[in-house]
Amino acid sequence: MRWRSYWYRHNFKVLVDLAQAVLAGLLALVIAYFPIWMDGDVSLREVGRGFENTEQFFDLVSETVHEKIESDRNRELFERNGAVDPDKLIDIRQYQSGVLDEANYNMATTYRIGDLIAFGKSGAASMKNALDHLPEGNVSGNTGGTLEKDADELETILPVSGVSLKDASSVSANPAVVLAELYRALSETSQDIALRYERYQQEAEGESSSLAPSNIAYYVENTATRQYYTNLPATSRQAAVAAVDGNDGLTYLFDGERRFNIMVADPEHELSEACSDYFMQETFLGNGEKVLIAADLSFPAGDKIGRAYYRYLQRVPIFYLTVFTIALLSILLLILLFVSINANGRFSRDDRVHLMPFDQVPTEIAAGICVIGMIFWWMLGNRLIAAWRLSPKRFTAVTFIHAAVLYEIALLALHSLLRRIYGGNFWENSVVYYVVMGARAVYSARRSSQRVLIVYIGFIVLNLVALVIGGVPGFAMALVMDLTALLYIMRDTVGNQNIREGLKQLSKGKLDYRINTGVLTGESRETGLAVNEMGEGLEKAVESMLASERLKAELITNVSHDLKTPLTSIVSYVDLLKRRNIEDEQAREYIEVLDSKTQRLRQLTEDLVEVSKISSGNIELHPDRIELRQFIVQAGGEFEDRLAERGIAISYELGSEPVIIFADGARLWRIFENLLNNVYKYGKADTPMTITLTCEDRPENAQPGEEGIRSAVMTFRNLSENRITASASQLKERFGRGDESRRTEGFGLGLSIADSLAGAMGGSFDVTVDETTFTAWLCFPVCTQQQEAADEIRKKE
Repeated sequence: MRWRSYWYRHNFKVLVDLAQAVLAGLLALVIAYFPIWMDGDVSLREVGRGFENTEQFFDLVSETVHEKIESDRNRELFERNGAVDPDKLIDIRQYQSGVLDEANYNMATTYRIGDLIAFGKSGAASMKNALDHLPEGNVSGNTGGTLEKDADELETILPVSGVSLKDASSVSANPAVVLAELYRALSETSQDIALRYERYQQEAEGESSSLAPSNIAYYVENTATRQYYTNLPATSRQAAVAAVDGNDGLTYLFDGERRFNIMVADPEHELSEACSDYFMQETFLGNGEKVLIAADLSFPAGDKIGRAYYRYLQRVPIFYLTVFTIALLSILLLILLFVSINANGRFSRDDRVHLMPFDQVPTEIAAGICVIGMIFWWMLGNRLIAAWRLSPKRFTAVTFIHAAVLYEIALLALHSLLRRIYGGNFWENSVVYYVVMGARAVYSARRSSQRVLIVYIGFIVLNLVALVIGGVPGFAMALVMDLTALLYIMRDTVGNQNIREGLKQLSKGKLDYRINTGVLTGESRETGLAVNEMGEGLEKAVESMLASERLKAELITNVSHDLKTPLTSIVSYVDLLKRRNIEDEQAREYIEVLDSKTQRLRQLTEDLVEVSKISSGNIELHPDRIELRQFIVQAGGEFEDRLAERGIAISYELGSEPVIIFADGARLWRIFENLLNNVYKYGKADTPMTITLTCEDRPENAQPGEEGIRSAVMTFRNLSENRITASASQLKERFGRGDESRRTEGFGLGLSIADSLAGAMGGSFDVTVDETTFTAWLCFPVCTQQQEAADEIRKKE
């Protein structure tokens, strides 16, 4: 229980919650920076693979092959005999279909490539904009006329035939539709060729890496046109296979042929099943093609694949370290969360859950407050993170604070939820519960509620009728009715206020307070009369109870005093008999029994006198400063020999600092004596008992706004010989006994006296039981230096 007492301290719980917020912030930072550290190069599912079996490698290979094929096709498009030829001819319709057959060019739609490049950079955008503003599916009639009207401005280049597209389309059956189709082919073809020419120039100027040495070897052939693209010394697939087989540095990645858009791969020429599956989905030249790709897996070339390979080698250790850090922070966060939940709403004095002020807010409203707070903070934090993403310091700070505060709000909600559930406040303090109970109460009082509802509906109907059809007189009537209702409500409110004040005064103990019922009417008057009658009954009951208590106290005092005189004589004569040299063994046993019973009767008489003094308030206290550590050791020492008879050893946990309280030493000794006597009488033989002394802030004793009163808390813990069947509250009652069979010799007054004496000296006393474990808690305020100085001054005076 010592560790639990430490956990339950308020300061420790605050530190645990703050530590959780810090861990949550660090965890959010690691997760936020993880993509930045990785550059998107490593995924969790691929971390155990080699670089050549990752999606990143496959993507880079595919991208490289596509770039090199595009580079070759651009040279074919723009060059003739190794140089750029602006007079090369392009049939825009063939270009749109993806096949260029110079033998079958239509001169009416064939342009010089230099003209197309120039048009693609300047006039194609205007033509495309005009086409985009045509109604979809309708380019005939006036719309077609619009294109024809603007043709001189749109069509700034002519085919090699010298006849404009407008004139060429005019001889067709539907000139508007044909013109729109030709203009669309011209604008799209010229823009695409201009873009390809720009990339071609970048390669020629060394700005592109498609011509640089590569770690990839490839052969791709269009099976329909027999056109092939490769960086291997090969003119056919068989030659490409031979070239790869002859190079020890190359490893097959994929070898397959696509027919009718169905790819069939050669399983002997593949790196892995994953690699083969990837490239079977890739299309390089169309529905019919042969594809062979190999790679040098030592990555000697410094292309994008080689650079990615070395970044991968660097990122993998960072990945493992990051994953380990995330796992470690998560485990620490879960441990602290468990500690926090275990100590949630508990204090060191007991194991019960205590509700906090926030837990008094209805459950649904509290949940709404937490959810709104989290949403607001989430939106604010995301905006700040997005705004300061480019500033590392601000991004780090905002991300950390954002996650920490968000976690603390969620932790507050979780703690409150658990306290409500464990403290039995979850359902009873919910809006739904209030609605259900209110509906049930209304249904129970349905007769009176029906009458009120009918009156209210009638009042609303009369108001509406008066306002709608009554004109000015109706308005005046409605005003009179409303003022009458207001007067009634105000009078009823005043009556309820008087009744509440009367109940408040009765609750404070002013039983002679009476409500003035002369100003009340109706149900308020009846309620006021009932409250007055209740006050009179309570006053009579209290007077009767006080008289009975005084009579009992006087009876106990008188009987105790009357018993003392003959009891003293009996004790004296028994003592004289014990001094006689009586040889009869049986007679000596009788004398021992008499001695034991008279001593027990004398103790009972003294206890009854003590109880009567405490009850009547006649007890005299002589408080002084007491150093508890020495006092506890001294009290334990007085009982060590007696407890040793039953094999019970005292274990002390008193700390190292002196603890001073202000109390009556004799009365405090009486409390210790009663507790240690209980251990001797009821404790289990051959088991230890523990006495601990700690100093704690007791918030339940503090005034509003104060943190708590510094108090010395003493605990006496031992195991009972028999199972304790009585509750803790029953044990503190007079004549309360843990052994209901009354097999022991206790009177049941010891704990009651200890409780009364502790309260009389400004302390508190409590007990807890757990089957065979008995724990007594004794608490007194610790003397501060200011109190000690004031005591010294009073003594000198």
